[in-house]
Amino acid sequence: MLFGKKPGYDPDYDLKLEESLAENKYPAEKMAAARAAEHTSLCAQVCTPEVWDKYKDVVSSGPAKWTLARAINTGVMYPDSFVGCHAGDRESYDDFKDFFYPVIEKYHTGFSMKEGSPPQGTPSERMDPARITVDLSDSAKGKIASTRIRIARNLSMFPLNPGGSRESREQVAGLMAKVYARIPADSDLAGEFFLHTDISEAKRQELIDDHFLFRGKDRMQAASGYHQHWPHGRGVYLNRAKTFINWVNEGDHLRIISMEMGGDVKAVFERLSAGAKVIEEGVKAITGIDEAFMMHPKFGAVTCCPSNIGTGMRGSVHIMVPKLIKTIGFEAIDRLCRDRNCQARGTTGEHSEVLDRIDVSNWRRIGLPEYELVEDMIRCANFLADEEDKL
Repeated sequence: MLFGKKPGYDPDYDLKLEESLAENKYPAEKMAAARAAEHTSLCAQVCTPEVWDKYKDVVSSGPAKWTLARAINTGVMYPDSFVGCHAGDRESYDDFKDFFYPVIEKYHTGFSMKEGSPPQGTPSERMDPARITVDLSDSAKGKIASTRIRIARNLSMFPLNPGGSRESREQVAGLMAKVYARIPADSDLAGEFFLHTDISEAKRQELIDDHFLFRGKDRMQAASGYHQHWPHGRGVYLNRAKTFINWVNEGDHLRIISMEMGGDVKAVFERLSAGAKVIEEGVKAITGIDEAFMMHPKFGAVTCCPSNIGTGMRGSVHIMVPKLIKTIGFEAIDRLCRDRNCQARGTTGEHSEVLDRIDVSNWRRIGLPEYELVEDMIRCANFLADEEDKL
């Protein structure tokens, strides 16, 4: 066994299509039940019988040869999924536009695929920390335990991972190993790349204990195809200070992460910006391809899940608000955050238990430069800190 993976089909990692979808038939009963449920996935809302009939025999024009059946498998298998669909290549979003465009517009409220476009400016301008005009209040700074900002990026020369193969994942990891090797040894970003298939048991446990190692076993991600061929092609890059982390092929090709204890948001964002630039330039230099990251002319960065497209950015802080949690509860706090273009998550992330702190992050992903999304998060953290102080 390799990291607990058993011979034969393993539901923690391997892809299984829902029975109707496996026969390229519309799962009418399951979709009707999903639409009638209290929490209806965007997939079930949009994939009507009419949409299905239009696309059921269509194959994407990109390298994944994606189908609508594969795209909606997560939402059919798990109707409690909020989004419930995934793309297999960049072309999927346009080839199945009467499905994906409405999903995008429903998730990214206020954004129109007809009228919208990605924010203007170069990546360096959009991720320039000097453009942040909002500061954390002294009260918020004193309550923030840690800051973490990440972006999702996919390499333009490969299919998205749900539509990829073991070979494509290993090629992504091989390319990234060369990119990381180019980082100067005296750089703050310099570190080491660990492949899941190569690390020792002791190193594996160290990475788990430090919460740096992703391990799959997410039922919704497995249904999308994220975990296929596990653990081949997966890896984690860490700089020496463990403040710059890259997840390779966890879901998207890259999760570029900057993090540190405390509330120095601008420093975290500055490191993220510098790291993303180094990676983009490295990929261009090695491949000779000018467009390193996969982009779409309407919404920007292409990701596997429609929820992340645009910037692929989540800027978050863990903020201590125990009195607010006790007084109004997590759901009320989340509503307050949503009113301010942010969301609240549990103490250790999405769907986790709420203790003395919450994770506050930007909700908007699209149509705005990354620095403005950081400002969303700062304003929300300031508001929550003020509310905590009133109690």
